[in-house]
Amino acid sequence: MKHRGIARVALLVAVALLAAAPARAGVSRVDGGIEFTFDHPSAGSVSLAGDFNGWDMNAEPLTQDEDGVWRVVVDLGPGEYAYKFVVNGSEWIADPENPRVVGDFGNSGITINDDGDPVSGEDADPISNTSVNSRVQLNGWYRATFDWQADMPSDSRWRLTRPAHEFYIAVNPTVTSVASGNATVRLSTGAGDIKEISADIYSGHLTLEGGPFSVTGFYNEERLQYDNPLETVGHIDLDNTIPEEHIPFGRGAQGIMVDTEFWDFTLNAAYANIYDYYIMNDPSVYDNTETDLLAARLKRPVGPVTLGATYTSWRDSWWIGFEGTNTSPHIDQYLADNPESQSSWFELSNTETWIGFDADMPVVSDLLYAKAEYSLYSYDSLFDVGNKERIEGEDYSNGAINVPVGSMDGWVATGVLESSPLPYLDLRFQVTKTAIDSMSSGEQYVAYGFPSWLAIWEGVFTEVKGTGSPLSVNVFGQAPERDELELKFDADFGFGIFDVGFEYDRADFEWRYHEEIEGHFGSFDTWKERISRLSVTGGADVAERIRVGFATERISGYYDVDYLEDPSRFEAIVTADVGLWQDWSVLLDVRSASYKNIPRFAQSTPDSLHYEDEAFLAPYVALVYSPRENIEVRVGYGVSPTNYVDTPVEGRGDGRGRWVSEYLWNRSDHDGLDAEKALADAKTIGVMAVITF
Repeated sequence: MKHRGIARVALLVAVALLAAAPARAGVSRVDGGIEFTFDHPSAGSVSLAGDFNGWDMNAEPLTQDEDGVWRVVVDLGPGEYAYKFVVNGSEWIADPENPRVVGDFGNSGITINDDGDPVSGEDADPISNTSVNSRVQLNGWYRATFDWQADMPSDSRWRLTRPAHEFYIAVNPTVTSVASGNATVRLSTGAGDIKEISADIYSGHLTLEGGPFSVTGFYNEERLQYDNPLETVGHIDLDNTIPEEHIPFGRGAQGIMVDTEFWDFTLNAAYANIYDYYIMNDPSVYDNTETDLLAARLKRPVGPVTLGATYTSWRDSWWIGFEGTNTSPHIDQYLADNPESQSSWFELSNTETWIGFDADMPVVSDLLYAKAEYSLYSYDSLFDVGNKERIEGEDYSNGAINVPVGSMDGWVATGVLESSPLPYLDLRFQVTKTAIDSMSSGEQYVAYGFPSWLAIWEGVFTEVKGTGSPLSVNVFGQAPERDELELKFDADFGFGIFDVGFEYDRADFEWRYHEEIEGHFGSFDTWKERISRLSVTGGADVAERIRVGFATERISGYYDVDYLEDPSRFEAIVTADVGLWQDWSVLLDVRSASYKNIPRFAQSTPDSLHYEDEAFLAPYVALVYSPRENIEVRVGYGVSPTNYVDTPVEGRGDGRGRWVSEYLWNRSDHDGLDAEKALADAKTIGVMAVITF
């Protein structure tokens, strides 16, 4: 939306909310009984009503002290009580400092123990911080970013790019003991006129609880993660980051979750739709892709063992335009068999399904625990919708079709050992084995995200990128038989001011192509290895946090051609947060990437093949000033590794990945190595300031 005055209104609202006198209350034991306090200086009168006085609004009037705090002492014996404050004789307000809600009318609950002390849930956060409503919390943040860049494609001078301003305000109501929620609204500067402001619902959820059921509808919130060892629904590692930087499922998604318990069984079910998939796409357009998730997990303890069963289905739906140079043998055959079809765009539906069974049990009580899961896997790909398949009146509209593309089946098994041999030491070891059969002759595997510098052989790799389509997908031909083995080891040690973490991952892949693929491939092995996290957290006299991450990748025997070499990649990321003096620190984040034996073609012919060895360094250094916990100003040089677009206030560690994605999208004739070089050469000075409330 566009509105010239909306920014001014938003600022006034924020100031008003921050300036509003919060309604504070408290319950404590004093001489003579239990003291109830309510901080509301502007109130004309306040009284206390509860089940201990028959809900009489006049029975317990409060008196106001010189600081504007209202107080009353009530003699209460041990037991359970419900109460509310009555302001100005008519407004019934629950205790904003007491998070415990009882009954159907949003009353505050308190317990007086046998010693005469009140217990009201002080360990939980208050449910209100404003006098607007005693059941609502208001919080949010304002963030501004400014970038100066040089050596842009169209201008080599240092230029200030369009500053970005974001204002978020979150409303968190606790309606009753069974209903709560959140809604966050975002206002941000637009891409057009300098006075243009966009407004949208950034995130939110509503939770209803009744009996054994809990139902949550959510939008763009990180809320769902199953505890099955295979993690078919779990966290998502972010590209171009140390892999410990991940997000739980939910960001960029909307859906519903249902949790219930019956007969010692626990059931968790979810349906969600991802509308903002992290793929090589137009950075501002996501409306032609979506992924549906349907998942359920059932578990039950049987003696010392917990048994579980998990169903997970991911279904990608991508619209692809078959215009110009884009072709598909499956679509060509469909159009030949169905001359009445007028479709030029088709929806590709890729579905991956896991049906797993798992067990969790102690091996040595309080020392060693084991988990295991075996899961059946299937993949099915088809074109299921065309854009001009049936006539409605005088126009064509979408219609269902059934054009199979490819399918394969297999299994996945994983085992986990967890141990805490010392009070401050946690160890975890995981092994995962995957075995998937190959596709049949004539079938194809279609996906995105495959390294472009690996897929270069004509006939095996095809890029589909339609005119006007922001989506680029890769058609790889017949998928091979695959055997994969992944090992993961984690160790965490925390003692005093130190917290040391270590993670080592190793993945071995063996892919075997059938001889039917005439000489393009034989068999080849690949492996990936990474020390994905080596971190140390210290005290004030040392670096606040130092982390090191390594990742290596090599393809061996990749081509069944003698003159082709094996490509490899090595990546390292080192970060450090070093305190200088009070309120000041330095943030360092350096990424190094080197490539060897990368095959390149001057033209799309084998005769023009040559190899390139490249090394790139992308440093980022920032001076950080934080006079208070809720205020931070950062001045940095280099492409920021922390992305502040469509993220929470603390940002995401995928800033370089987003930068590369946008670079490649705007330069269709460039590849991954070109983007790496541009990232290393990028000259950027950035200022970011954020205030949270």
